[in-house]
Amino acid sequence: MNIETLINEHYDHLNENDQHIAKYIINHEEECKYLSIIQLAEVTLTSKSSILRFTQKLGFSGYSEFKYALKQQKLQQQEQQSFVAMQQEDLLQTAKIFSQQNVTPVLEAFDRADSIYCYGTGWGQRDVLQNFMRSVIPLQRFPIHLQSQKELSIVLDGSITEKDLMIVLSLSGENKPREDILNRMRLKNIPILSITNMSRNRLASKATYNLYYQSTEIGEDTHEIFSMMPLFQVMDLFYRAYVDYKQIDLEQL
Repeated sequence: MNIETLINEHYDHLNENDQHIAKYIINHEEECKYLSIIQLAEVTLTSKSSILRFTQKLGFSGYSEFKYALKQQKLQQQEQQSFVAMQQEDLLQTAKIFSQQNVTPVLEAFDRADSIYCYGTGWGQRDVLQNFMRSVIPLQRFPIHLQSQKELSIVLDGSITEKDLMIVLSLSGENKPREDILNRMRLKNIPILSITNMSRNRLASKATYNLYYQSTEIGEDTHEIFSMMPLFQVMDLFYRAYVDYKQIDLEQL
C-alpha cells in the first residue's frame, strides 16, 4: 500500500514526534529509500527507537520491512507511469495508422452493403461493436450483431450474400472465427472487413478490407492484458470518416 495512504489511515494514532517523522518521509521519499534507521533518526532529530515505533504504528514489523515497502512503492509508480505512457503511444499510433490508410474502399463497401453483419471474437470486442452499432443508427445503417460462432455459421448458411458486408473485430486476428468459417465466407464471395491489431495475421490475410489499430500486450502466457481503448478509437475514427464520406451535417446527428 502507498506509504502516504498508510500514514493518513493511522494519523490519529501518531504523536507529534511521529508526525514530524512522517512529514519528513513524505517530503523526502527518494532520499529515505537509501537511509538506514540511524541515518533517518539523525536527519529527523529523533532516535532509532522513535523510528522503529513509528514504523510499527503503520503496521510494519520493523524498519527493514518499512524500507522495502518504500522501495516497492517507487517501482510500482514507475510501472504505472510506463503503462500509462504505453497506452498513450498506442492511441497515437492507432490514429497515425488510420490516417495513413486509404479507407475510401472500406467506406464505399460499408455504404453500399445491403446488410452489415458484425462479429467480435471476445466480450471486449463485442462491447466495442455495440457502441459502434449505436453510433451509426442515425446514419441509416443498421448492423446485425452476431454474438457467437454458431450465429455466424447460421447466417452463413442462410441469408448473407456477396452484396452484404461482414465486419470481424479481433485482437490478434489469430483466434476466432474458425478457419472453416472464414473459408466458407471466401467461397461465397462475402466481403469481409477485418479490424485487428497491427500485424500479419490469419484473419487480415483472408479479408477483403483491413483496418488496423495498435494495442500493446502486457503480461505473459494466459495472462495477457490488452487495452480496449485503441479498439474503441479505430471504430470511432471509422464512424467519423463515414460521416465525412456522406457529407452529413453534424447538426443532423
